[in-house]
Amino acid sequence: MVKTICYTLLAVALFAASGCAPGIPKDVLSNVDKSITFSMLMSDPSAHKGKTVLAGGAIVGSTNESSGYTQLEVMQLPLDSDYEPEKGDRSEGRFIVLYKGYLETQIFGPGRLVTVVGTVDESKKGTVGSMTYSFPVIESTYIKLWPVPRNPVPVYSVGLGFDYGPFPPWWYYPYGPPWY
Repeated sequence: MVKTICYTLLAVALFAASGCAPGIPKDVLSNVDKSITFSMLMSDPSAHKGKTVLAGGAIVGSTNESSGYTQLEVMQLPLDSDYEPEKGDRSEGRFIVLYKGYLETQIFGPGRLVTVVGTVDESKKGTVGSMTYSFPVIESTYIKLWPVPRNPVPVYSVGLGFDYGPFPPWWYYPYGPPWY
């Protein structure tokens, strides 16, 4: 009986701790030059050519090239402590990610969040709308595609500081308590 309880508690603790693992492996992060910020990369990509950087954001578009690369256009977003892009309205620009190989463009499609580790290459000229734009290019060595968040469960409140969800409290029975 005591053994069963100990094993159950150990399993619960391991399961809970697995949710605390960082998003990017430490061995991948060890190669990153953390002194290079995204604004430095945007202002002069050629000054950082060949250096390993970390960047993330929301995919704007993706294409599979005949050269065997998949190209992702990414709108940069700030990263949180797990290196996951934070949704919001702050961005320092766009960049191109080159992945050697095939990525399914329906999975790596617009709106999906990615974090990339890779080496800086020369910038690439392109357009955003009808404006010409100079994209820094990162040849990826690691790409983390973040899961799509699930819809939150609705929560009901009675105004006294108590929240109930996903079902309404018992007194919401169609138009009142069941004995009414």
